This record gives sequence, C-alpha cells and structure tokens, in this order.
Amino acid sequence: MKAFIIMADIISSSAHNGQELMGDFKKIVKDVNSRYNKEIISPLTITLGDEFQGVVSDLMAAVQIIFALDEKLLKNDNDFNLRYIVNYGEIDTEINKKIAHEMLGEGLTKARKGLEQMKSEDRETLIMGIEDSKLTKLNLALQLYRSIYNDWHKKDRQLVFDFLQMDDYKKLAEKYSKDPSSMWRKRRSLKIEDFKRSKTLIELIANES
Repeated sequence: MKAFIIMADIISSSAHNGQELMGDFKKIVKDVNSRYNKEIISPLTITLGDEFQGVVSDLMAAVQIIFALDEKLLKNDNDFNLRYIVNYGEIDTEINKKIAHEMLGEGLTKARKGLEQMKSEDRETLIMGIEDSKLTKLNLALQLYRSIYNDWHKKDRQLVFDFLQMDDYKKLAEKYSKDPSSMWRKRRSLKIEDFKRSKTLIELIANES
C-alpha cells in the first residue's frame, strides 16, 4: 500500500553534546507523537540516534507535524534544527502501528536515500511522491518557510515562539519589560507575519485536490 512516510534528522548533530541532544530530541518526538496520535499511523520512532521515521495519515498531517516540531524547538529554546523529508510511497509489509520498525518497501527506501542526498545538497525540507501539479509549489513554499525560520538568532527563539502564540505585541512588551513601540519593531524585523503567511500558503497547497 502507499502511505505518507516522514523522516527527519538533526542537522549537524556531531556539533552538539550527544547526551543532552538525545534527551531533547526524544522529548520533542514523544510530545509530537502524543499530540498527533490520531493522525499518526506508525509513531515517529528514533532509528539511528539522530534520525526518526514514521507514517502519517495524509499530507496535511505531515505538514502539521513539521510545523509542530519546529515550534517545539522554539519553545524549548533547543540549539538545533531538523531536516525533513516526506515521501508518498509504497510500503510492502504491514504497517507497524506500535513502532516504526520492521517495515519494508520502495517508499521507505526512497525516503531514506532522499534524506541522505539532502545532506550533501544542504537542503532542509523535501516532499516527494505526490502529483507534480503541487509538488513544486509545496517545496518552494517550504523553502520560503524555512528561510525565515533560519534567520532567527538563538537569543530570539523564545520571543518568536511567544509572538506566534500571542498576537498582541503590547502584552508581550509588558512580559519582557520593553517599550511597546520597540516590541512592534521587533515583531516586524523578525518577519512574524511573513512566517505565518508562509505556513498558510503551505497548508493551502497541501489541501489542493
């Protein structure tokens, strides 16, 4: 059967403290598995230390999981990012609904090879296996989304998360003991609205019939 396979790995994992990195990685994977348990067919499962794989119900679920993982990294102020690939491909064996192990098929093989190739291409998101009419649009929109995400400095990640949760910059100015006008300017410089628009664009494309 064909299914949506999602895989990800930690970008430049060797540059981080291994024990601390794995603890943080396991936590966000566990949290997202719990949050999206209805959309996840085979749980996101850490397979090679700094990578995970899973099977989800549809393309929108895959997109929402990418958003959720990136948001978790902001919220927790984690000092690493993830590289994602989603492939709609064949799984020959029965899908394991308890853990994403012991499954075989061309879809999994292509996703794994694609993730490895992305490392040499310095690419952070890739969708494969869907119809060409929205494949190019979706991949371009995801590149736009991540270009904004990657522009945020570590010192701003918690503030960005707060902006994404709370649209009222005046309330955030109070929280951070800042002048409202400076907080408004900060919101603009961080391109919060552009980031939200990129997410909306991705969702619209993913929902196209």
